[in-house]
Amino acid sequence: MTSDRISTSTRRRFITAAGAAGSIALAGCLGGDGSSGGGGGSDSYTINFWEPFSGGEGPVMEDIVAKFNEEQPLDVDEEVTINRQRTPWDQYYNNLYTTLTGGRGPDMAIMHAAYLRAWNNVIDPIGDYIETGDIEGDYLGNHWDLVNVEGETRALPMDLHPLGGYYNKDLFESAGLDPESPPTNWEEFQTAGNAIAEQTDSAAFSQSPYNDGFGSWRTYSSLTKQQGGTLFDSDWNPSFNNEAGQNTAELFWDMTGDMGWSPQTTEADWGINAFSNGNLGMTMNGTWYVASLSDVEDLNWGFFKPNVAPNHSQDAVWADGHSIVLPRSQSRGERKSELTAQAAHWMTTENPEWGARAGHLPAAADIRDSEVFQNSPFYDKTLSKYLEMAENDVYFYHPKVPNGDPNSQDWYQWLLDLWGHNYESPQAALEDGVSTISNGLEE
Repeated sequence: MTSDRISTSTRRRFITAAGAAGSIALAGCLGGDGSSGGGGGSDSYTINFWEPFSGGEGPVMEDIVAKFNEEQPLDVDEEVTINRQRTPWDQYYNNLYTTLTGGRGPDMAIMHAAYLRAWNNVIDPIGDYIETGDIEGDYLGNHWDLVNVEGETRALPMDLHPLGGYYNKDLFESAGLDPESPPTNWEEFQTAGNAIAEQTDSAAFSQSPYNDGFGSWRTYSSLTKQQGGTLFDSDWNPSFNNEAGQNTAELFWDMTGDMGWSPQTTEADWGINAFSNGNLGMTMNGTWYVASLSDVEDLNWGFFKPNVAPNHSQDAVWADGHSIVLPRSQSRGERKSELTAQAAHWMTTENPEWGARAGHLPAAADIRDSEVFQNSPFYDKTLSKYLEMAENDVYFYHPKVPNGDPNSQDWYQWLLDLWGHNYESPQAALEDGVSTISNGLEE
């Protein structure tokens, strides 16, 4: 899930220009009648679909698209085919931006819900092409809320992918801990981390297995919110330089300092390699991690709910979700847009394997209750616990900021440098963080 996103200033210029231009042809490669390019007729449509999935997610999405093309599940007279194009995660949004500005964008694309406000001028609200009142009940309420901005349904929700805690059961046992009793609060988390650091030759904890800025932010923001802190005020100003945010910054500093839980490294993917090799006791990562861990032989891992902040006053865990959007286009055509919206509805409501195999929390209500989902090899280990947190309203979403890139690595490099002790103090890192994000929002 690491990524070098497009710069906020570049996207800001693009979105402003797109808004000033009104309607702009964003999706190319289509016939003038909205049918598929390359000779397709009015009764045959090819939907160009862009997605960034790799690891354990990629094969699942590939199978979903293949099933659609084979079964033709839409109740329409036309033949509809999805042309899936995968772009690596670290290039995805940059490439999507380039194609949108060049008039060669896709008909349908995956977009994280956090972008639905900032990208408003370049996506068509899904309600323009499908009766959202008829399908709202197909989705769980918290997922439906995720794709609504200012009362407008801008996408169809596919999943939630919240933060969770992952731990190595063998290292727990080596440290004298009960491998079937992961931490449930700060005291137990601290005890486990200290035991691993003192009783084994392995690291105790990584704030993000990718050792990246945005991964660090997912953990930092969760621990800050758990202590009653805020992230932004009502005017989108960063507000995390509060007591709770300061406590979390000092905790990061101490984990790689006096506590000795982790080396002071900013090496990319340090935690991925250490956890896979059995040399890291605990880490924080999202739902998608399970598919990758399942491919690692002889790794005896477990899961815990990440509500383990010191000074805990509330349960609060970061979450975002994948959604399906229709990039704005004059050349896609009305009928093709309607068919694309129907295909997006099918993809988000009829494919339990997105949860059962990829490990995410599906947005569709029926999928949550399906045998396929509940018989997933991940269900007892992770999914049932993620569901419990969802049912208890534990998840919070990062604000959908009006401009800028809330998932940008550039916005959160200060957190990685804090982890690596590249500042004089935690407070200096916090001040740099507030300045960096404020500038990103203003560009």
